This record gives sequence, structure tokens and C-alpha cells, in this order.
Amino acid sequence: MLRKIFRLIRNLLIGALWTYVFLFLISMAFLLIWNFNFFSARSWQTITAFWQAGGTIKTGSDYVFLLALISVPFIWIWGLGRLIRVNYLNILLWPVMAYNRRIINKYGHESGRIILKNLKSSQEQIEAVKQKLESIQPGKPREVHNIRDEIQKKLESSQK
Repeated sequence: MLRKIFRLIRNLLIGALWTYVFLFLISMAFLLIWNFNFFSARSWQTITAFWQAGGTIKTGSDYVFLLALISVPFIWIWGLGRLIRVNYLNILLWPVMAYNRRIINKYGHESGRIILKNLKSSQEQIEAVKQKLESIQPGKPREVHNIRDEIQKKLESSQK
């Protein structure tokens, strides 16, 4: 329950900040391109008067202006959705991670690490290794056999 409350507060904060920044940017863009103040009632009255007087959309600039006015809420919703999904911890930790990557690239290339990529081996390879190991093992010397035989004989003679 507490997690949902924190998420709601986070989303409301992001929404408020995004709305402020978005409206500022849109207002500046409309003001610079079409001399239309988004927050002025006079600009909206001019559009209403033009439309009520039978005004028609003739030029490409008029079409772009109308499309921009219609697309403002959709762009706001899209931007809000994108900002809510952003992991802000990664943004805050970016300088530390960038420094880490830099140090690893600078000093980490000549490390003594061994990276094993494929540990899978076939049965044939295992058999070949076993044969090599058996050929390497030295045979038991004759003296060991002779000593064992003598001990075995003495044990048998003492039991009789």
C-alpha cells in the first residue's frame, strides 16, 4: 500500500513538472512561429473570430498550425508516459557509472582474468584425455611385485 502511495506521489510530481516544462516550450514555439500566445485570451478570440467569420484554411502554414493545436494534448500524454517509465536512479548514478566504465577501460584490459566461454565437451574428448592419463602413469616396478609375493608367501607359511 505504501509503495502505491509513493508511486502516485512520484507520478503526480513528474506530471506537474512535465506539464510546466511542456506548456512553456509549446508557448514559446507557438509564439516564435505563429505569433500565437497560448495563454492569452486575445489570441484565442482572434482564432474564434476568424472561424466565425467563415475563415478558411488555405496555406500550408495554416494546416501546420491547426495540426499543431490538435496534437498538443497527444504529445503531452506521450511525453508523460515516457517520463513515468524512466528510471531516475540510473540518471542520478550516471556519473558514477561513466567513471567506472572509464576506469575499467583504462586499467582492466590487461587483467589476469580467464574467461571460459564454452565448457561443453564431447564424450570422445573425455575418452582421449583418459587414454593420455593412463599412458602417462608409470607402471609398477618389479620390485614391488616381488616384495608383495614374498610377504604373501610368508603369511601363508605362518598360517600353516
